[in-house]
Amino acid sequence: QDGFVKPEDIKKFAGKIFVEAQRLIALVGDVIKISQLDEGCLPYQKEETDLYVLAKDTLERLRDPAKRRQVSLFLEGEHAVLATTQPILEEVLYNLCDNAIKYNHPNGKVTVTVLNGKNTVSISVADTGIGIPKDSLKKIWERFYKTDLSRGKDKRGTGLGLSIVKEIIQAHGENINCISTEGVGTEFIFTLPIAKDKE
Repeated sequence: QDGFVKPEDIKKFAGKIFVEAQRLIALVGDVIKISQLDEGCLPYQKEETDLYVLAKDTLERLRDPAKRRQVSLFLEGEHAVLATTQPILEEVLYNLCDNAIKYNHPNGKVTVTVLNGKNTVSISVADTGIGIPKDSLKKIWERFYKTDLSRGKDKRGTGLGLSIVKEIIQAHGENINCISTEGVGTEFIFTLPIAKDKE
């Protein structure tokens, strides 16, 4: 704006400004979601949702970034329909799958599995990536916490993603678990109640 940048450098600086602006937008969005969850507010109505189809659509949205990182995506299991807040649950699946792609190895894979239980539906997101250090496993749910980012390829995360995921699952009356081995991979597993009248 003040003319301090050479014309040939404008594109480079504009690109940096755009990237940082997107990071700030993501941060603001995540803070809003956390605030809503803190207040016990899920700003969507429950609706009949097929989790298998939702997982399929989520993986399709991530097909291009997965291809760029040479990561294969797989969906296993069965159709499972329940009453839930679809956009919120889609946020959970997207976040987990996006992380599984970002922190994977070339020629690695991400597998989402949806299974019906007696009173719940079980969803698993597993990868063959770099894994999470043991001393970080309990900390990954903390707000703004990030593991050693030099191990990953994307440094623009807000550090709120997994906090949001956990709070969303807990808002459904359930919990989420993480199993990880460094250099082997990570698996996140959570369940959702089938009962339609359960808040």
